[in-house]
Amino acid sequence: MEKLLLGIDFGTSTNYVTKYDFNKKDAIPVANMGKFGGKNIFENCIYIENEDNYVLGDRNKQAKDPLNFFQDIKRHIVSDTWEHRVPNLDSKAVSAQDITRMIFETIKNKVETNENRNIDGAVITVPYEYSDKYRKRLKKAAEAAGIRIIKLVEEPVAAAISFGIFSDKVEMNKEEKILVFDLGGGTFDIAIFKFKKNSKSKAVIEVLNTGGVKELGGKSIDELISKKFQTELELDYSRIINEKERANLQNDLDEKAKELKEILTDNEEEEVYESFIVETERKTLDREVTRKEFEGWLKDNNILGQIEDALESVIYDIDLEPEDIDRIILAGGTSSIPIIKDMIKNFFGKEPESKKNLGELVGHGAGILAGLSEDSTLDYEIKRKTAKAIGINKMNRLQKILNKNTKYGENTAKYPLKINNSSATTIYFYEGESHKIEDSEKIGKAKIDIDKFKGGIIKISLLKDETSGDIKYSFFDKEDNLVNSDYIDEV
Repeated sequence: MEKLLLGIDFGTSTNYVTKYDFNKKDAIPVANMGKFGGKNIFENCIYIENEDNYVLGDRNKQAKDPLNFFQDIKRHIVSDTWEHRVPNLDSKAVSAQDITRMIFETIKNKVETNENRNIDGAVITVPYEYSDKYRKRLKKAAEAAGIRIIKLVEEPVAAAISFGIFSDKVEMNKEEKILVFDLGGGTFDIAIFKFKKNSKSKAVIEVLNTGGVKELGGKSIDELISKKFQTELELDYSRIINEKERANLQNDLDEKAKELKEILTDNEEEEVYESFIVETERKTLDREVTRKEFEGWLKDNNILGQIEDALESVIYDIDLEPEDIDRIILAGGTSSIPIIKDMIKNFFGKEPESKKNLGELVGHGAGILAGLSEDSTLDYEIKRKTAKAIGINKMNRLQKILNKNTKYGENTAKYPLKINNSSATTIYFYEGESHKIEDSEKIGKAKIDIDKFKGGIIKISLLKDETSGDIKYSFFDKEDNLVNSDYIDEV
């Protein structure tokens, strides 16, 4: 029997799971993954019923029992302080990584039940802007759920694989620069690729540059609209004593905000009417919202400004001009908002391209990449590069060792560092884009044996592993003798 290889688009708002079809040479959706066996894209929320039963993608559970319901968990995986006590687990404290494991366990059980066979491996997508710490914790959560990870792949890379390889617009033997604009539920990623397709079974995708905004997406817009509603209703959440009532009210406003955003994507206006009971007092939201007013909110709150700044940065950083980009590919559902599409068109001077369902692009590409690990009839070369620089703290500045846009699997030049017998025996590594250490994230550490380094000089070389995405260090003495080499430990 052919192996069951999955692509999992683990999003902030939604999940999408595909499997590689060895006959079609393509990735197809895993059926019946939605609530009650419905749509294939399902919401990334989980209800914890008890220790042995988790309900995935059912938002109805939120209103009935909000304290055992969790969403937007992707945003909290790297946090060392985020935890919640779950009433249905005897008030046991759980971390975001624990809940992520529960989500992957539920996905695994549902897929294996639907397919009547075990999962052999999966490619899971990650935002380009998310740190090495996030990738490690996501990988650990999936492995703890019993899923073998083939590799982690950046979301815009997966989108480029999906769109470029199977699009009818791709010309054979023509080299193009393609920009993937991936504005999803919780993250905004941009990636520029050099793309060439030599035949139906051979293509080369090389990453040129990446950028984006870590926590900008559909959720940001939902929160903006929700705060508008909150102001108009003169609500003060801090004065609502009942925790369940407060959570339900916030959830109701957020859902109404999301609904309005989606309606105004396709329509010019919408009548908003909703009635709430707040501590026995009835409050009513009753007003018309036009698309023009909605677009004003996006401008006034710098949503559009952040997008334009990110586009300028990712293009000009590699000495390109907007007209150098041959094609713009949209991914992520929030990209379909008209004013955002218009801004992209005006910035590049050409129409962006999109598939009918933008939410399927990333998961589809991940499924193809999973198939490449076993299907030798396909010959796709994907040249990935690091999204951020990695280095050490030197005089409260980030001393970069592995630079941004270094190819995966490519060793860096050795960086010399003076040490002495009173030095700490642990070196900490940071990831970031600026030289300010306060703008960087501490991602790992490595222990050193000072006695092994002659003359008090340690030379450091770093490498990002192609398969795992983990960072590998190598320590050399001043005579370039290798002392030890291993993967950075999580802090």
